[in-house]
Amino acid sequence: MAREHIYKTAEEWRTEAERRFKSPYMEDWKFKCPSCGRVNRGQEFRDAGASPNAPYQECIGRYDKTKGCDWAAYGLFDICTTEVEGIPVFDFAEEE
Repeated sequence: MAREHIYKTAEEWRTEAERRFKSPYMEDWKFKCPSCGRVNRGQEFRDAGASPNAPYQECIGRYDKTKGCDWAAYGLFDICTTEVEGIPVFDFAEEE
């Protein structure tokens, strides 16, 4: 799959997230699941007791079965259009 957004460093990716969401905290960032299209917020993952790194690689449905799906960027099929240092991640959600 061709990538639309390639960040060569994690720092470059974090800088873009901070610019978009006007916060250095991942809890304030939003990511779009490439499978179900749900916009997942970092705070949802924290509230569910998930890893702080989960929001950009997993849909919230892995932790809350009433929301989203259970897709993961590191699964068997790679449908992510963004990568950071060669690792597939979910796209940032559009700014509101």
